[in-house]
Amino acid sequence: MPELALYKIRLLNEFEAREDEWTFGDFERRLTQVKPAANYQDAKGIINAGHRDGRWPKTVKRYLLSNFKVFGNVSVEFSETFSHVMDSLTPQERVQWQLN
Repeated sequence: MPELALYKIRLLNEFEAREDEWTFGDFERRLTQVKPAANYQDAKGIINAGHRDGRWPKTVKRYLLSNFKVFGNVSVEFSETFSHVMDSLTPQERVQWQLN
C-alpha cells in the first residue's frame, strides 16, 4: 500500500486529537486550508486510506457518522468503510448518533 502524503497524515492526526464535536464539513474545510486545490472527493480518499491504515479510528468514525447524520446515507465510495464503522459501534454510540 502506498504511504500517505505528509499533509494527509498531519490532517488525520489533527482530527484524531480533537475533543470537540467536529463534523465532516470541518474536516473538508480544513483540508482545503491545508491543500487549497483539494475538495470533498479528496477527503473521501483520505478517510478511506486512514481506515485502511487503521491509525485514525476516531477520525474515520466521526467523519462518516456526521456525514450519515446529515445525508441519511454515505457515498458508495464509503460502503465498505462505513460497514466496518457500523459493526464497531457500541450500543451507547448507536444511541449517541441516533442509529437505533
